[in-house]
Amino acid sequence: MNTPWTTESLHEALHSDQSVDLEGIELNLIGGVDTIINIIMHEHGDLAMQMAVSGEQIFVSSPLCLASQVKDRHAFNEACLRLNPVNPLSNLGLQDVGGEDLYIVFGELSSRSPLAAVVEEIHALADNTIQAAEAFADHMK
Repeated sequence: MNTPWTTESLHEALHSDQSVDLEGIELNLIGGVDTIINIIMHEHGDLAMQMAVSGEQIFVSSPLCLASQVKDRHAFNEACLRLNPVNPLSNLGLQDVGGEDLYIVFGELSSRSPLAAVVEEIHALADNTIQAAEAFADHMK
């Protein structure tokens, strides 16, 4: 792809391209300072995800848990670091949301990625978020 995606053009392509399978996926464009695509994965228990294009990359993320939900942050952080290398196409990280740490699962692609690769990332990230939640269940309060 020669022209990089914008958040808006990617949203439009996801809605209009009949070649991509978005069965069970709800997409909503949310404007603001930084426009995002809000994604609801109905076949993954209504898992919420966000996607945005910034410069040369597409960032896709999904919340895993709030830090306040974790029994032992030190042990949980170590478990995250150990899972990260074996979690294909996704990473684990922290974001500050309203003054509280939120653990997220995220992935990145080039903003010139073909639409099929973007859809694959959405599915992979949803699967990896569910797998991470299951792997970390013992760490939750």
